[in-house]
Amino acid sequence: MPVLPPLLPDAKRIRVLPEAIRRLGLDSLLDVLDYLPDTVAFVKDAQGRYLYANRTLLERLNRPASAVLGLQASEVFPASLGAAYTQQDTAVLAGRTLTEHLELHLYPGGKAGWCLTTKRMLGEPHAPVGLLGLSRDLHLPRSHASALGLAAATAQIEAEYAAPLSVPELARSAGLSVTTFERQIRRVYGLTPTQLLTRTRIQAATALLSQTSLSVAQIAVECGYFDHSAFARAFKGAVGLTPSGFRGFVRGSTGEAKR
Repeated sequence: MPVLPPLLPDAKRIRVLPEAIRRLGLDSLLDVLDYLPDTVAFVKDAQGRYLYANRTLLERLNRPASAVLGLQASEVFPASLGAAYTQQDTAVLAGRTLTEHLELHLYPGGKAGWCLTTKRMLGEPHAPVGLLGLSRDLHLPRSHASALGLAAATAQIEAEYAAPLSVPELARSAGLSVTTFERQIRRVYGLTPTQLLTRTRIQAATALLSQTSLSVAQIAVECGYFDHSAFARAFKGAVGLTPSGFRGFVRGSTGEAKR
């Protein structure tokens, strides 16, 4: 893990938290979260406005804290992306639990990467005071997968993601029981087999949307989705945009980051 330099004065950002959040004992935790270069962390109030953004988030946004705190995601990110994040925040504040949700993140310069996002409401049911969120970069160690005998299954996913693959079929490719296969995939990738297959399909879809003029319906089939609506739901769930919205965003991108 890279060693981060000492905190700059601007990184000592928020010390005026709502008393309800202070009582939850988050002050020390927020200091620690500034030292996680592969994790975006944030705290928002009951209206979804940023109370805290860790250094990783600020660096990826290429914004100082003063240009983030007090704003909603829809005011920080491009309209299409920001609206999706604000909608997700609203659902969490209403009581939805979001745990290790697989998402595609867009970084400065248009670079794409995957993360697992977890959000929790702060406060009591029906009386939220805010939310806490973490988005951890997802690393896929191929050598470790090979050592555990998963190489055949992961190679099948990468080569045949357009086919109707099933977890039992992939487990057979690895020569493992379904239970052992699921456990080993989780151990290596931090994902379920289904999430890994979805990641592969959606990543292929983003490349086709960015680099070709194929229709969305054609891309859905190329990526293993024979139901256009299922593809649209899976894509929006991972990326936060519809396939058409993503294509428009990439073509008109100004290089802004995605949380």
